[in-house]
Amino acid sequence: MFQKASSSVSLFLFILLIFLHAGRVSGIPAQRRDSLSFSSTVVTQSLSSKTVRSPIKITLDWSNAKRHKRQTNGTLAPVIDADFPDPSILQDADGKWLTFATSGNGHHVQIATADEPFGPWTLLDQEALPDKGWTSGSNYWAPDVRLLHDGTYIMYFSGQLNSSSSHCIGVARSNTSAGPYTIEGDEPLICPLDQGGAIDPSGFFDEATGKRYIVYKVDGNAANTETPLKLQEVDASDGSTLIGDPVTIMNRIPDEDGPLVEAPDLVKLSDGRYLLFFSSHFYTDDAYDVKYAVADTIDGPYVRGAEPLLSTPQLGLKGPGGATSSEDASVLVFHSYCREKVRCMYVIGYGVR
Repeated sequence: MFQKASSSVSLFLFILLIFLHAGRVSGIPAQRRDSLSFSSTVVTQSLSSKTVRSPIKITLDWSNAKRHKRQTNGTLAPVIDADFPDPSILQDADGKWLTFATSGNGHHVQIATADEPFGPWTLLDQEALPDKGWTSGSNYWAPDVRLLHDGTYIMYFSGQLNSSSSHCIGVARSNTSAGPYTIEGDEPLICPLDQGGAIDPSGFFDEATGKRYIVYKVDGNAANTETPLKLQEVDASDGSTLIGDPVTIMNRIPDEDGPLVEAPDLVKLSDGRYLLFFSSHFYTDDAYDVKYAVADTIDGPYVRGAEPLLSTPQLGLKGPGGATSSEDASVLVFHSYCREKVRCMYVIGYGVR
């Protein structure tokens, strides 16, 4: 009797183990199963959010983007064939498209305009930020411009301090989208010098909640510390009065990101989720890239994509990064090395479903 009972129990346990094993295999998250796939005009990636939903699919579409005429392998060509790093993108109140970039070509902040986001783009020989304000008067990085409710424009920028080589985040304003912009205040808006400073600001307005934010990077690699990406709420009307303390929404994973993460940019998806673009590794390296993550709430947690969205040598690019999305989550501008020490601006369409 005892032997029969033992045999029955053993058989039951064996069947149970087979059932559990099958369930674990079939339950592997889509994030780990999906991989990068190519076609003639699109690149598709998938990721799973922290909730039980269908995977987000980001499709890069360069069918409307500029390509090298002499090549047929989908190599992307720059829309601004000049040094134009860390570009942002804005559609102003009149429907015109503008992009602003890091110091170069004789200007504190560079500016270009277009009638359509895919161009043609015209690089303007004018100074968008002639004012020096609290800065050293040089090395302005990653400017980002947003339209406020009152019809004026606010520029967030990374400015070098007079007293050191450190950078902090400042604010400038203009009544017109192309400027000129005037720096506000006698000191930076965000300046955690004990952590290395702050750079790469990007504005975001959440229409569903009526709240406005700045996302930025703590410039910890300048002080041999961490480089978290922070979210800071600001007054929705003026875009600069700080509300509460910043929260960390992303930090580096050393094996995936190297020494840093930076260049955050935030957009809202049609299903209510938040999509964060960011870069990792040093901008001088071919490993520099554009990554992304998604969250159900603005302060996270953000779930990363399985692979970078843009990386070397995809689309013929070299060290792509510093990306900014249009507010409607349809167009991405970014820089990539087009020649030795020259980072040109590129534009590509994308869709999320």
